[in-house]
Amino acid sequence: MKKIFLAFLLSSFFISCDKEAGEGGTSSIEGQVWELFTYQDPFTGGWDTTFYRLDSGKDVYIIYSDDEGEIYDDKFETDYNGRYRFEFLRKGDYTLYVYADSTDINMVNYDYPIFKHITIDKDNSIVLVEDFIIEKNQ
Repeated sequence: MKKIFLAFLLSSFFISCDKEAGEGGTSSIEGQVWELFTYQDPFTGGWDTTFYRLDSGKDVYIIYSDDEGEIYDDKFETDYNGRYRFEFLRKGDYTLYVYADSTDINMVNYDYPIFKHITIDKDNSIVLVEDFIIEKNQ
């Protein structure tokens, strides 16, 4: 009887453990990164959009929580179509980000992160993320 009780106790312990977000699951997150090229019109001083282009070779970072202050857990370099995919994720909250390259009015280049918060609600799911659009000023 003690062995049965002990087996029941151990099995209920493992079943009740709630795993945190991260690797080891059956879900995935995927999306695309686009570049939006703009230029300043010398006559009006306004900014005009010239074209969009898929951003290949851009690093997309993932944090296994919704805390933007954490260090990233993994990264994925976009393919020739600007696509990325993080696989084998468990249910939970995730933060994705990419760095946008920009130039200010003094022609100083700088990078800044663009964040997206994602929640995976169920196993065996694919979460499609709204596209990252990175503006490049010329």
